[in-house]
Amino acid sequence: MTKTYDNSEWFWARMRCWFEECGRDLPWRHDPSPYEVWVSEIMLQQTQVVTVIPYYERWMARFPDIRALAEASPDEVLQHWAGLGYYRRAGYLHKGAQFIIQKHHGEFPQNVTELRKIPGIGPYTAGAIASFAFGQNEPAIDGNVERVLARFFGIRGDLSTGDPRRNLEDVAGVLANHGDCRIINQAMMDLGASFCGKSAHCEQCPVAEKCFALRHGLTESLPQKKVPVEKYDEYRAALRMKAPDGRIWIGKRRENMLLGGLWEFPMIEISRGKGARHRKSADLEMRLPRAKRWEQWLRSLNWQNDTPTLRNWTNTGQIVSHTFTHIQMRVHVDEAFIKECVLPESGDDVYERFVLAEPQEIGENYAISTLMRKILDSLIL
Repeated sequence: MTKTYDNSEWFWARMRCWFEECGRDLPWRHDPSPYEVWVSEIMLQQTQVVTVIPYYERWMARFPDIRALAEASPDEVLQHWAGLGYYRRAGYLHKGAQFIIQKHHGEFPQNVTELRKIPGIGPYTAGAIASFAFGQNEPAIDGNVERVLARFFGIRGDLSTGDPRRNLEDVAGVLANHGDCRIINQAMMDLGASFCGKSAHCEQCPVAEKCFALRHGLTESLPQKKVPVEKYDEYRAALRMKAPDGRIWIGKRRENMLLGGLWEFPMIEISRGKGARHRKSADLEMRLPRAKRWEQWLRSLNWQNDTPTLRNWTNTGQIVSHTFTHIQMRVHVDEAFIKECVLPESGDDVYERFVLAEPQEIGENYAISTLMRKILDSLIL
């Protein structure tokens, strides 16, 4: 890899000049505190900048500092995250804020090793905080930086492991040691998000002149593409249960589950699998009466007295689709009335607890996912 370092100073100088003229003006780049960098970087994980900006601004208005976040309830934190996806990130921010209050008296540690001890902070986020907030010459390698370095320096192979990963980190370290690492890290991120994206636009790139991938016709094959994970189909039934006083039964998902900590109509999984044959059989199964399934589910809960009876069953006909990273989910929505305003004494393997909520409170006082929002909207329409 020694030869690939030859152009590092030239690359550093060109990227620095380009960024000073063309760098993105983002709300978390204006002399940011470590807290602002941390929040923005966690939000930006697997999420586009244009999506993050309004969430970031609302978050900072409600939780302007570490203490405000640490003292908030988990439900309120999730409410301000709802719709952004990958909800575990909100939990990491909340737990991380409490960790910083308890272990560091509310002050961010400036050492990368100590930063990585904060819940949810890995090598990239630690490097970003150290370089952007504290001006340290620490590399911060995200997906955009990986792409830029792999193409310019000709790093082949799977960048997540082995020699390719070590080579990538070596080059990033060399660039960091040239100085102005805050600028260089952000410059590479911006270039990877624009001209050096998944489709390269080399005619506009400031470092195209000495780019290894461009010279060798490898812009489409570097970095090496990972084999995409095949999505599987998951079919669920959701039940909107109305009490006599008009309140609706919702459950809070356990933290270790998909959509953990969020509230929803109770759901049961009907089928999970891949391929056209599975989809066909699952569609047939979902058309069958589901009252018995729900009655069995109710009996499985811990009731102080007899299991309550559901009546006036309705198949709403609503089918809501939602795509997660590796899951294509289809939810069929049922509706029923419960005779009494009663709840089980405890939850089950999926739900931490249940409440009877006023309809207008769902999504306001009880944080919900985009999937749940779709279900609500389908029933309103």
